[in-house]
Amino acid sequence: MATMLELVARDAIAALKDLPEEMLNRPVDVPEANSLFAIATHLLGAGEFWTLVAVGGRIIERDRDAEFRATGTYTELTTRCDSWMSAVHDLLDEMPDEELDRSTGVKPYRDDIGVDEMTVEHAVLHAIDHTAVHLGHIQVTTQFLAAGSI
Repeated sequence: MATMLELVARDAIAALKDLPEEMLNRPVDVPEANSLFAIATHLLGAGEFWTLVAVGGRIIERDRDAEFRATGTYTELTTRCDSWMSAVHDLLDEMPDEELDRSTGVKPYRDDIGVDEMTVEHAVLHAIDHTAVHLGHIQVTTQFLAAGSI
């Protein structure tokens, strides 16, 4: 599971590689839309939460609202992604299959999942799914910005 998460996360960050910093941080004039840097920052923050905090039991300070106002550089994103992926592999690569059913103690992120607490498997699968959704956001937003549509 760590490999699949890494593939999607690195694809998301790589999609931003050759963009000028101005485009990376440009506000998007669409309701509830975010800059590319903010999307990537949120992707990383959520991924760290669902893997390192929920599954790994680490304590990581997170300000979810601030993720959507974040600005910065591509290098900052790659550095954070590298750190997250290293920690994910340390956590998951040698994890026994029996651990997948362990409760994380974290409430589900939506009511229709049908469980009271997320298991390790639920949390990691959600991290993969959530990262993939934001990869799509990054791809579409990049296309619209490049075309001057937004």
